[in-house]
Amino acid sequence: MSATLPAIAIRLHANDRDRLQVHFLQLSPDDRRLRFGATLSNQSLIDYVQRIDFDSDGIFAVTDDDLRLIGVVHIAQVDSGAELGLSVLNGVRGMGIGNALFARATMHLRNRAVREVIIHCLSENAAMMHLAHKHGMQLFRDGNDSEARLILPLATSETIMLEWLQDQQARYVGTLRENTRLAGAIMAIVQPRAKAA
Repeated sequence: MSATLPAIAIRLHANDRDRLQVHFLQLSPDDRRLRFGATLSNQSLIDYVQRIDFDSDGIFAVTDDDLRLIGVVHIAQVDSGAELGLSVLNGVRGMGIGNALFARATMHLRNRAVREVIIHCLSENAAMMHLAHKHGMQLFRDGNDSEARLILPLATSETIMLEWLQDQQARYVGTLRENTRLAGAIMAIVQPRAKAA
C-alpha cells in the first residue's frame, strides 16, 4: 500500500459507501475497538456505514495510488458542534494522514460556522490522544473514556479560498490516479496481445 505525500483529503459521497465499508472492514478487532469504542462485528460495521447520511455528515478520506481508502474522518453534527471519528489503516500510520484528515475536517467545519469540535475516545487510544493534544484540543479523562474539545475560530475569506483550492487539488489528484489506473489496465490487455501477434 503506497500513499502519495503530502496526504490529500477527498470528500466522500453516497456513491463511495462501498469503499468506506471496505475501509472499516480492513480494521483489526483492536483498531475497531479503538475507533468505535467497542469491537464491532463485520455486520455491525456494514450497518453503521449504511446509516451514514452523506448529505448532513462530512466524510473525508485519503487514498493510496490504487484509490483505496487508507484514512477516513467522519464528521457528525451534534448539538454543541461536531464530533470527529478517525481511522488510519495500520500499514500507513505515521505518514501524516491523521493530521491531514484532522486539518481538513476542522477547515470544513470552520467554514460552515461550526464553533466546536469534539472527539470521544478510549483513554488508551494513544494515537488519538496525541493527535488531539498536537492540535491544541483540551483533554478531559474520565477513567476508560476521554473527550477532547477544540473551539474553532471564525471563517475568513482566506480559509474559504483555501478549502476551495484543496477541493480542486483533490479532484485533480483523484482524476490523475484514476486515469493512471485505467492506462495500466489497458496496457495489461494490449501488451500480451501485441506479443502474441
